[in-house]
Amino acid sequence: MIVGAADSAEPPRTADAQAKLDKWLTGRVPGETRKCVNTAVLTNAIGIDDRTMLFRDGPRIWRNDLRASLHCGDLGRQAFIHTESAANRICNGQQLEFEDGGITGACVLGDFTPWTKAK
Repeated sequence: MIVGAADSAEPPRTADAQAKLDKWLTGRVPGETRKCVNTAVLTNAIGIDDRTMLFRDGPRIWRNDLRASLHCGDLGRQAFIHTESAANRICNGQQLEFEDGGITGACVLGDFTPWTKAK
């Protein structure tokens, strides 16, 4: 089984995007989905493709299946991310904008699903 693979209703991911997603989620199990998480996760954002972003939060990785995206898969570790945030939270439906080495993009977030190491 491919970890984090798209279901049959979604177009397939590129091999590179699927390999990147597998690298981060293999050996982990999904937890209960949340609408919002603390903005601290923005410092460890990982662009997978224009459908999925990951956010590292200590031992936990938050998966976000984006509602809309423009170059979010190009998000790198040195990206400057901007969002309007109330109460230090980012939530489903909120837009992130970023700049990373001349690439600019924007993402509309979906729900956040925590992935933790299997016990």
